[in-house]
Amino acid sequence: HLLNWYKFIQPLYQKYVPSSIRHRRNIQHCKLDDVLVISLLCWQVELKITTQLRFYYFLQNNIFPKSSLPERSRFNRICNNAFCFLQWIRIGILKQHSNNPKYTIIDSLPLPLCQPIRNKRCKVLTDYADIGYNATKKQYYYGLKGSFEVGSDGHIWVYTLSKASKHDIKMVEDLLRQYRCQYILADQGYLSNELKKKRKYIETVFSKLVNLFDIERIRVQSILGFRLRLEQCLLVYTIKNELAQ
Repeated sequence: HLLNWYKFIQPLYQKYVPSSIRHRRNIQHCKLDDVLVISLLCWQVELKITTQLRFYYFLQNNIFPKSSLPERSRFNRICNNAFCFLQWIRIGILKQHSNNPKYTIIDSLPLPLCQPIRNKRCKVLTDYADIGYNATKKQYYYGLKGSFEVGSDGHIWVYTLSKASKHDIKMVEDLLRQYRCQYILADQGYLSNELKKKRKYIETVFSKLVNLFDIERIRVQSILGFRLRLEQCLLVYTIKNELAQ
């Protein structure tokens, strides 16, 4: 599966990652080439390994010969630096291979960082996270809130992160600044059953993110690590959604 990912990612890397990055100084001395790193991160999502530490030991024990894998802290830095690669490829796929959606749907998804019982004791990402309310599960949680704009084509076009307590309406402007569709469905004004059915489509997308990629169980120690994990899931989702069309 890793080899399949490598073959698939290589042309995307050549097409969507800027030439100045692909031919940057001393790139030939990198212990892990960029395409391999991106492929590993996609494979990690497919394997449903949610923590970087467990993934590192999995690679160390099963994939890489002894001493050929960078030491753990360096491997983490290499992966974190690949965040932009993932984003360039995902956005490139959206722009080049997808027609503009007929409409987009805006909604938020709770992204807890711990179990509810630890809400008041959790100290992870204290500058970015706080306690908010999950209306679907009818419980409070400590973590972040992801606001997403999903197209009628099933693709997640843009997203933004905020503290869990931040009201959804405050994130709409940020989403529309990144991508504005002619027709947008949000929380208010859905009077017809037809529109209500269309809006349920985003719930299906969220369900896929949760069930396929365990996106509600991101356990990290830094905001960069959180964004990397989220971008990993979104790139794999975008690729799978594009192949399914």
